[in-house]
Amino acid sequence: MTTVSDKAVGAGSLPAVTQAPESTAESRAYPRKSVALPSATALEPVTDRARAAGSALALAAGRAADFLDRPGSLVHAQPPTFARARELHHEAAARHSIAPLRHLRIVWGYGHLLLIKPLLNLLEWVTETPARFLAAVILGAVIFFFS
Repeated sequence: MTTVSDKAVGAGSLPAVTQAPESTAESRAYPRKSVALPSATALEPVTDRARAAGSALALAAGRAADFLDRPGSLVHAQPPTFARARELHHEAAARHSIAPLRHLRIVWGYGHLLLIKPLLNLLEWVTETPARFLAAVILGAVIFFFS
């Protein structure tokens, strides 16, 4: 079945393009979708929320940096010497009025000074610079694999 427009196309002339009204059931069932980006005003609430979240995060990071960077904080603290650590353990033991608790606290203090503190000081010394840490890892690997 051929139509008038098909005959005109076949004869070499182009038919006039007419817009069909969008009142058919098919056009109402499948609405046209725009490929264009949403307007700038449609993105403003998301942008404002993201900007507010970013500024809140920056403010919190600034406050945390100020808190950590104050003099006397853990970042600036140096570990106590062995003599000072011994004094601190004896002061802590003196707070106990019961003799067995005081002696247990002294035993813990000397165990800390003889076992834990040297290991922590060694770990701190080894990890002070990347080169020293790398040398310690290589030395540890040589000892582990070749002994």
